[in-house]
Amino acid sequence: MNLHNSYFAITNPLTILDRWLHPYQYNATVLLRDKNLLVSWTKRADQALRNRSHPLFAEMQLYFSCVIKKRVLFHDTLTDPSVSVNPNLAISFRAVPASSCSPEEFARNYPIDGEFDSQAAKQMRPSQLNIDFKNQQWVANFRI
Repeated sequence: MNLHNSYFAITNPLTILDRWLHPYQYNATVLLRDKNLLVSWTKRADQALRNRSHPLFAEMQLYFSCVIKKRVLFHDTLTDPSVSVNPNLAISFRAVPASSCSPEEFARNYPIDGEFDSQAAKQMRPSQLNIDFKNQQWVANFRI
């Protein structure tokens, strides 16, 4: 059994050390789709946000394809309705279906075919978003 690539994989100790050295120390609670969302970010992310000349838009996606994937995309501009966390950060959330169920296409491009308009998809809302700025890249994860 390959424990490094399994569901039961042990977390890399360096990841644990990095999180200890760079905790999510800034917090804000916003109302997103009539539910409270706790947004947390690190000191590194706060410094990077303050250095920007315009707001950063974080788009949380619940991506339905052959598998369901949670992902956060970062944009300089956003056409979807968003909620402002602070003057430097705005967020949005949407559930999107894939245009195909090809594993190769999924891994390469994440093809999107519109947005889910079902009542069940509208009920899904994130409860927590964590944002970091590591190695000159925005990284984030969220919980439903």
